[in-house]
This record gives sequence, C-alpha cells and structure tokens, in this order.
Amino acid sequence: MRVVIVGAGKLGCGYLVPLFLGAGREVLLGCRTPDTAHRIRSAGGWRVRVTGEPPEEVHGVATAAVGTTELDEAVAAADLVVLCVGVANAAGAAPHLVSGLAARRGRPVDVWVVENAECAPWVGEALVDTASARGVQLPPVGVAGAVAGVTVGRGSWHEAGVPEFVGDGARRLVVDARPLRLAPPALPGVQTTGQYRARLREKLFVHNAGHALAAYLGWLRGHRTIDTAIGDPFVRPIVAGALLEARRAILAAYPGLLQGRSMDHGSDVHGPVADALARYGNTELSDPVTRVAREPLRKLAPGDRLLGPVALLRRTSHRVPAHFALGIAAALLYGYGDEVVPTADASARRLRRLLDERGVFAVLTSVCGLAADDPFAAAVAARYHGFVFTDDGVRFPPAAPATGLEAPLPRALSDRGDDWRERLPGQVVR
Repeated sequence: MRVVIVGAGKLGCGYLVPLFLGAGREVLLGCRTPDTAHRIRSAGGWRVRVTGEPPEEVHGVATAAVGTTELDEAVAAADLVVLCVGVANAAGAAPHLVSGLAARRGRPVDVWVVENAECAPWVGEALVDTASARGVQLPPVGVAGAVAGVTVGRGSWHEAGVPEFVGDGARRLVVDARPLRLAPPALPGVQTTGQYRARLREKLFVHNAGHALAAYLGWLRGHRTIDTAIGDPFVRPIVAGALLEARRAILAAYPGLLQGRSMDHGSDVHGPVADALARYGNTELSDPVTRVAREPLRKLAPGDRLLGPVALLRRTSHRVPAHFALGIAAALLYGYGDEVVPTADASARRLRRLLDERGVFAVLTSVCGLAADDPFAAAVAARYHGFVFTDDGVRFPPAAPATGLEAPLPRALSDRGDDWRERLPGQVVR
C-alpha cells in the first residue's frame, strides 16, 4: 500500500509516518518547501520517541515538495492520501493535490484530513473549485476528517540537526467513515466512526480546551511548559473545573458516545478528566506553553476549543461557565506586557493590537462572536480586568462569586446603556 502524507510537522513526522511505516506501508512525505524535502532526504530520517519508551529511528521515507512533479506522480499512484498541515493551511494545501488526482484517470482514492477542526469540507470544496478552474476531471475522492488523540509536543525540521519528535502514548486515530470510498487499511489504534462530529468535539472541547486553558493561565504564571503549568495550585483547579464542565456538556449533547449505556460519573466523566490532567502533567513530554497557546485568535473563535464548550454548557444550564470565563480572560491577556510572544506569534500580536485599539468588549464581539449584552461577555470582561500584574507575579481574580452564581448587573449600570462597558475599572495594572 502506497501512502502520501502531506505535512512534515509534529503530527506527520511524530505519529502518522511511523504509524504507516510500522504497518509495512510505503510512505512518501509531502513537504511545504523543496528545502525541507531536501533536508529530510539528506538526514536520511529522524527519531521518534513515545514518552516512557526508548527512541526509534525512522528511515526509508521518500520526500517531495508540494507543487512538484514528484508529488503529483506520488498522488496519482497512491492508495491513500493524508493531509496534516494545520487548520489554517488545510484548504490551501488542497489545490496541490489536484494534478495528481486528475492523473488517476478515474481511480477512486480517499483523502484523510487529520486536524483539530472540521476541515474536510473546506478541502473538498477547494479540490472541486481548483479542478473546475483548471478544466480537469477529478476521480471519486472521499475527503474524510480524522481526529488524532496523540500529543506531539516537541520536534521540528526548523531546528538544527536531526530532530527527535516526542509524543505521548495516546496513539489513536478516529476517521469519519461516511465519506470513504475505499475500505480503510488495518492499522493499530485506528478506527472509523459514524459519529465524527461528536468524536471531534469530544477531543476539541475537552482535552484541547483544557490544554489551551493550562497554556494561557500557565503563561500568566510564568511557566514555560504545560507540565509545570498544570502542577501550579492556581492553575490546576481552574483547568480541572473547566474539564468537568465540558465533559458533562459533551455527553449531554452527544449521548451516542455512551453507546447505549447510562452515564457513570466515575468512568465517563471523572476518568477522562483525570486522564487529561495526567497527560498534561507528563514531564517527559515537556510540551512548550507557547506551542499550545499559539494562534489565540483561532482558539478564541466561535465553535473552537474555548467558546465551543461554553455554547454547549449554556444550552443545558443558566449559569455562566465560571472556569471558562476566567480561562478565556487569560487567553485575551496572552502576550500582554511581553515582547517575545507578539514577535513570534502574529495572531497574538494582532490580538494585542485589537485590545489596545478597540477594548475587550469589541474583541469579545468581533473575535468571539458574543453579543454586546451577553452575560458571558460581561463575566469574561470582569475577570479580564480583575487580573493584577505585580513585580511578584500575576494575581488571579476569583473564578466565580462566592455563591457560585454570576451576579446580575447592578441596576445603576444596566440602566446606563452600552457606554458603561468600556468605563469598567480600566486596564490590567502593574
């Protein structure tokens, strides 16, 4: 079986390539640039390490840059194509497959899109639009989303030397069965599902949500890695509370995940939360906070890992999700008073500019999709202004009022219209 994997990043090199090679498949790795493809060929391979196990060498992988004849020929001959290029790049990578797909002369093929978002429809549309614009015919193509459970925290071809890709042991991949044209290959830890959206959200709204909250809160506390952040007594209770809220909301929204069983709070709620906290605390993984926190504008968008679980929670409860309100306020502060983060992360730089120029309520409306009079927006803004930066570190505001309920706006404020909002006690202070 010949497999083309497009994406030489952490997920591709740290999980997907070893997965297929280990099952005896022939793999070609598609790279963004000719320089990366050449570097991988020259290195002859790389190392992969699952935490708790010795490293393994990866060899025998052909490479080709996107947009080259070599990649076109590989796609034309492939039995499976896998995309893992990042959410922001998925649709943009699709046109590079069209020439190879058109050369298949009608032979069907599946394209697995392994991302933390529902990118498969975007990829499918990009393939059809590009083929139409070029006047070429596509074969039957099954564009299927796929959810990877693994976290690969370290390893990059942008670093000097031969990289070692370090990931945890959650080597699981769930593929949407509905669009598939062909029978999927038998691979360890890989399964198909008819509940793809539920499985994607189960990961995104629980594990990834807690991961992001640990990163944003941990950054404010000065931590460099997720394992030290989640060990912080100020961070861990907030993340754990958000995970419990999100896990309950997911099971309420998608009871099919229970496979006909009644929900058991121990195994179905507390168990997965404890597993997530243990994975965050993996000291061997040493996952950088800046890796997990990067691209805050995408993570703060409606339906992504922070606002998505909030929407589910609010469908079943009239309470403001207090742990998420504090965590989202922390995300809005990512890069505040820092030079390194905004320089390295264009999304963080834009977020800081938007907040400086327009204020927190405008950002909650334009970025997060919250209405100006939404009580959750007011809750996030109140906590945003409640963080205090001092020479000794950052002091967090309370996650929730002492009653556990979000207090209504005082009548003196609610009667003033919208102008009061940007006059709330001003900016984060030193």
